[in-house]
Amino acid sequence: MQSPSPQVGAGRYSVDNPNNPIKSKAIQEKRSRTNLWLSAMTCGWWNASKYVIAHLLRDLWIASSQAPRNDEKYLLSNPIPKIRARNEGKRKAAFTLAEVLITLGIIGVIAAMTLPVLIADYQKKVVETRLIAFYSKINQAYRMSYAENGDTVYWVTDNKTYSYEEMLDWLEKYIFPYMRHYDAWECTAEGQVGVCVTIPDGSLYWFSIDKRGQDVIYFPNGTLEKTGPRHRFQFNFSKRIADYDASEKQSMDFLDPYIFGWKGTREDLFADVTHGCRKGCTNCGYCTKLIQLNGWEIPDDYPW
Repeated sequence: MQSPSPQVGAGRYSVDNPNNPIKSKAIQEKRSRTNLWLSAMTCGWWNASKYVIAHLLRDLWIASSQAPRNDEKYLLSNPIPKIRARNEGKRKAAFTLAEVLITLGIIGVIAAMTLPVLIADYQKKVVETRLIAFYSKINQAYRMSYAENGDTVYWVTDNKTYSYEEMLDWLEKYIFPYMRHYDAWECTAEGQVGVCVTIPDGSLYWFSIDKRGQDVIYFPNGTLEKTGPRHRFQFNFSKRIADYDASEKQSMDFLDPYIFGWKGTREDLFADVTHGCRKGCTNCGYCTKLIQLNGWEIPDDYPW
């Protein structure tokens, strides 16, 4: 029996049949050509990228090198490096050792002249910052204490000599509850026994009471050993006294720079024999007032 011939449009050899071997071969050949073209394009772009990157790296290396590149073949094919090499041939020689040493010597002289000024300015700023901070905090403590303990006229008893223990009790009642401190101990300043108190920023103040009020000396460096207008700043707290001689200036409310006996002029802050603020002064009581009058900044004529 004769086998039936394949019919077009039906069965295994149908054009629409995906298993048609003729069609499958054609599709594979088309895919191979596409993949080959894509591979060629990809390799071409990759080779081109490698070529560009290589040239960029080479130019960067040559630019960073001190010696010009004299490769004749390279210079002929690359006009820009050729021009660069020609210009580098005209470059001046490097500094000699003598020139370097002279330059370093000049820099050293300038540094020796300017560093002391910069250090002094920095020290002044530290003192100014701590001084205004102490003045603000302790007066805030006085104001809060005033609100709870009444008028300051009743804080100090007349005709009474305060011992260290009594001064410490006074501080624990009127100041310590309103101003932080780390430690308090007995110490001597200006020949008087008082209480030394350290505060959180590392500075300390010396405190003493007499029948008129309190003397307070502030030491921004945190030590009693250093004296003079750079290291100690004097304040005074005076209660109200009805029969006090009004012709002399005195701090009457809370804590202010020491001005006992001040005549009211700026010149007197320098010229006063006992408390004047000048080079070589021992008491230097008016120095704090001089700074306050200058907006809590150390003035240019301050004996620093």
